Amino acid sequence: MSNTRNLLIETMKSLLWQRGYDATSPNQVLDESGIGKGSLYHHFKSKKELAIAAMESRADELIKEADITFGGNDLWLDKFKHYLLAPRNGLQGCRLGRIVQDPSVSEDRELRQPLMRYFTHLHRLMTREVELAKQDGHLSSDISPTQLADIVISAVQGGFVLSQATGDNARISAVTLGAYGVLEALATR
Repeated sequence: MSNTRNLLIETMKSLLWQRGYDATSPNQVLDESGIGKGSLYHHFKSKKELAIAAMESRADELIKEADITFGGNDLWLDKFKHYLLAPRNGLQGCRLGRIVQDPSVSEDRELRQPLMRYFTHLHRLMTREVELAKQDGHLSSDISPTQLADIVISAVQGGFVLSQATGDNARISAVTLGAYGVLEALATR
């Protein structure tokens, strides 16, 4: 990938995280990156195409992080602990999930695709861990693996929303710690 293309993608990723899709203009990407307009349109036909490339890149990063977190031989509860208790800036929001709040993204399947890819992948990893924990007798058999994965993902995303709504960065940590406490209570000893 060319340095110019990569810089445009990295700049767009940053702006999407800070501002969202609707509030980010191609001119802001150019100003932030220091790249000329001709170079932008040499690499991308539109803002949408650049945004999709940036979101795909971010999804790839987050999928890699999730694969590391939920891979390996750690116990299921340790994997969820690592995921839930990882440091997060609640006021900045999720590096990818924050974008779905923009009307243009929620209404456009192409723009939503990278988000769906990441959250579907994360959900599969979590569901698999819960299924294995149930099979091994480390988790109550009454638990639905898909529902528990939904709850964990929703706790993190909801924690971001709560932090942003209250202006209190600590809220996300309180929410994710609470979600981990629920998992601990469900674990069989």
